[in-house]
Amino acid sequence: MRGSVRRVWHVRVVALVGAVALAAPLAVLGGAVSASAATGYVVSATVPVGHGPAGVAVNATTNTVYVTNGSDNTVSVINGATHTVIGTVAVGNNPYGVAVNATTNTVYVTNANDSTMSVINAATNTVTATVAVGTNPTGVAVNAITNTVYVADQDEAKVSVIDGATNTITTIVSVGRGPFGLAVNATTNTVYVMNSWDVTMSVIDGATDTVTLTMGVAGLSYGVAVNAATNTVYVSNYAAATVTVMDGATNTVTATVAPAGAGSPYGVAVDASTNTVYVSDQGGTSGVWVIDGATNTVTAGVRVGANPEFGVAVNASTHTAYEPNQRDNTVSVITPAMTPGAPTAVVATAGDGQASVAFSPPASDGGSAVTRYTVTATDATTPGNGGQTATGTGSPLTVTGLHNGDTYQFSVTATNAVGTGPASTVSNAVTPAATPAIPTPPSPSPTPASPVAVSATTSLAATGSDQALPAGLAGLLLAAGFVVLGAARFRARAKKPHIG
Repeated sequence: MRGSVRRVWHVRVVALVGAVALAAPLAVLGGAVSASAATGYVVSATVPVGHGPAGVAVNATTNTVYVTNGSDNTVSVINGATHTVIGTVAVGNNPYGVAVNATTNTVYVTNANDSTMSVINAATNTVTATVAVGTNPTGVAVNAITNTVYVADQDEAKVSVIDGATNTITTIVSVGRGPFGLAVNATTNTVYVMNSWDVTMSVIDGATDTVTLTMGVAGLSYGVAVNAATNTVYVSNYAAATVTVMDGATNTVTATVAPAGAGSPYGVAVDASTNTVYVSDQGGTSGVWVIDGATNTVTAGVRVGANPEFGVAVNASTHTAYEPNQRDNTVSVITPAMTPGAPTAVVATAGDGQASVAFSPPASDGGSAVTRYTVTATDATTPGNGGQTATGTGSPLTVTGLHNGDTYQFSVTATNAVGTGPASTVSNAVTPAATPAIPTPPSPSPTPASPVAVSATTSLAATGSDQALPAGLAGLLLAAGFVVLGAARFRARAKKPHIG
């Protein structure tokens, strides 16, 4: 544990709720949280900040986030669009709570160990004033309409009321013991203060700075937030592992939300534009719970960093929540996850009773990884023959069971943990066809042996001559030889004496 903020309230809890109640929260402080049950919200970024981050506030107008770093005595300034630290402001000793007046672009930081509040000009990121307040200040809240700042002075059981225009204390309101978290409904000009040591909540009329009601809460409680649009108050009950829902008009409890697997609900924030509640939880199965304000049901649990702190804030313009993680010196950026976009570049190639369909992933996975693609066939020839599907984790996918001769087109959808996104544009048209049989070629007929031609060269070679004559000359000589031979035989026959 760091700083006087936790040392004070943890020691006094022993006298208030007993050693058993104290042991349960301490057993889970800083413990690792299991995999998230979230399906609709994801951690879209993790931003490194200073050491020991605890409080966080957002200026929705400038989309800027402010985080108190208790061990560094600084405030980290984060660009909400790029999720990068764009400045660091030195403040007092052990800064804890932080609040923003978006109208004046001013940031207020409580410094627990030196009992002061730093006033920061957010345009220049410089400290313009330091206001002395009560001992061990923790929570801080602002009414932007009246430009009034409220600081919970934990050790003095008081709330300091400060004029934001002059940075001076105008009055001090006595409340219950151990005031910690604060929230303001600017519409009704009502302030809610969690008195952690006597397990009560004080309701202050901002017009008269008087306590109009002190009501009991469900055990050790620190965080409080208001949805001004619905006039609903939410209280995080650290020891009871619940969130109390209260009607701000009647100050009566209307519901109690008990997230399954909750550890110690700590801080709480509201997105009034979506009626969504975010609750930081130390040691439960998820670091931040998301509650639907319309139904008072838990819609998601998001795993964040180690030891999520008291501070949790939301930008209602971007619907982005921020949770400081004290042990790993980071801030988790939580955004709603959506279904994936449509896959693109769908191309089909026909086969025999099937088609191979290639495609590209969607431009956006909706903040949650795509787990499955589905290809669906449409038969343009006979619609009743369509509807075949194929599923898989990537491209290409082969759709089978198609009718040869029919013309088909294909569309592709992507699915993530949230659900299935829109279908792609259809592919090119293809017509499956049976693969034609390849004819078997006939066996070749035997080639008759060629007769040996007798040539002059061959004849001469037979005589033992190694001289070859030209073919034409050899033929003439051979013919002449036959003529001479025939003539010689004729003469011989003519000379033979006649015997008679």
